[in-house]
Amino acid sequence: MEYNPRIIDKSLANNLKELPAILVEGAKAVGKTETASRLAKTTMSLDNLQVRMLLQNSPETILTADKPVLIDEWQLEPNLWSFVRHQIDDGLEDGSVLFTGSSIRVNSRIHSGAGRIIRMKMRPYSVQERNMSSSYVSLEKLLTHPNYKAAGSNDCNLNNYLDEIFRSGFPGIREKSPRARELLIKDYINNIVQHDFEENGFKVKEPETLRSWMRAYAASIATTTNYKKIIDTAMANNEKAPSRPTADFYREALKILFVIDDVPSFIGMGKLFPALTKAPKHFMLDPAIAMSLLDVTKDQLTDFDVNKHIGKINSDMIGQLIESLVYQSLIVYADALDAHLYHFRDAKGRHEIDFIVQKGRNLVLFEVKTNPNVKDDYVKHLNWFEERAKEEFNISKVLLNTGQVAYQRKEDNVQVVPISMLGL
Repeated sequence: MEYNPRIIDKSLANNLKELPAILVEGAKAVGKTETASRLAKTTMSLDNLQVRMLLQNSPETILTADKPVLIDEWQLEPNLWSFVRHQIDDGLEDGSVLFTGSSIRVNSRIHSGAGRIIRMKMRPYSVQERNMSSSYVSLEKLLTHPNYKAAGSNDCNLNNYLDEIFRSGFPGIREKSPRARELLIKDYINNIVQHDFEENGFKVKEPETLRSWMRAYAASIATTTNYKKIIDTAMANNEKAPSRPTADFYREALKILFVIDDVPSFIGMGKLFPALTKAPKHFMLDPAIAMSLLDVTKDQLTDFDVNKHIGKINSDMIGQLIESLVYQSLIVYADALDAHLYHFRDAKGRHEIDFIVQKGRNLVLFEVKTNPNVKDDYVKHLNWFEERAKEEFNISKVLLNTGQVAYQRKEDNVQVVPISMLGL
C-alpha cells in the first residue's frame, strides 16, 4: 500500500537530525511503525522473538547497526530504553535511535528519559491526512498572519462527513469494506478490554464493567459531562456499572493507553472572565470507536433513530461526532505547531467556544456547526470573546461548518471554513 504522508513527517525528520533518540508513541494502529520506518536504515522489531533475544543479550548491537535504528514495540524489552538513555549520556550521536510502541506496563521501573529522549505522539488521520480536499485553509497562517483570508471550495456535504467518521482515521482499517471495517473496529475494542489492560499491568476483574463505562464515555464525547454523570449513565444501562474508584482507575488507564483524551478549559483569561468552568471536554481516540461502542449506525443517525441515553438529545449525536472529527484534526495540527488546544465555557454556560488554539499571544477561536448555512447567531460567542480579549491577544475567528465555500465575512472578519478544508 502506498504511503500516505503524515503531518508528523516533517517535524519528526527535523527533530531526528538534531537529537540522538526519539520515541514515537500513540495508540495501536495509528501508523507509528510505518511512519518511523521510512526514516530508519535498520529496523529491529521486538515482536520477533529472535530479535528480542539478540537485544536482551547484546544490546550493543544497536550501536553497530546502520543508523537511524528503529526499535519497534520497545515496551516488550524496556531495558533497551535504559541502555539507550545511558548511551546518550556517553555521547550517542544525533539521529541514532527511533523507538515506537503503544504504552509501557505501569509497574515497569524505567527512567522517563526526560532531557534525553523526546516523545512525539501520533494519532489517527486528520482531515488533511484523509485527503478530504484539494486545497486547505491553514491553521498556521490563521495563527500567525492577521491579514490571512480563507478562500476555496469543495463539494463535501454532511453525508460525506458521516462516511468519513465511520471509515475511521486508522490507516489500515479505513480502506477496507464497510463490513470489514465494522469487524475490525469491534475487534479493536475487544482487544482493549480483553488484552491491552492486562498486557499493560492493569487488572480488570469485570471486563463488562469496563465496557459499560466506555459506552457511557462514548456517549459523552464533545461534551463537558462530569464524571459522576458518566458513571450514573453506565449504572442506568448496565447492572455491572463501576464504582467511583474503579471508574477513576479506568479513566486513567484509558488515557495511558491513548484511547481517551480530555481537552482542558482555557483559563488564561482569569482576570477578564473570573467565572469559568474548569471541566475538560471529552473525546475518544477516534469517533468510529465511540459509534461501535454505542452500536450506532450511520442510518440510525440520519434517521434520528438513536436510543435516548445516547447523546445529549437524539439529534445532538451528529454534532458531537462532527466536533470529534474537528478535534481529531486540531490536536494533530496543534502538536505540529507547538501550540495548545483548549475549549472555553463560562460557569453559567452563557458563552462557549468549541475550541481555542493558542500559541503565545495568538489565539484562533473555533465554532463548529453541522449546518452548512451561516447565521449571525453562530458567531456571536466568537465576537463576544474577541471584544473582551482583543487587548491581550491577537485573535482570529473561524466558523467551521459543512458548507462548501471558504470566505471571510466582511461584517466581523469571521473566517467561514468547510471542515473538510481545515488544514495545517
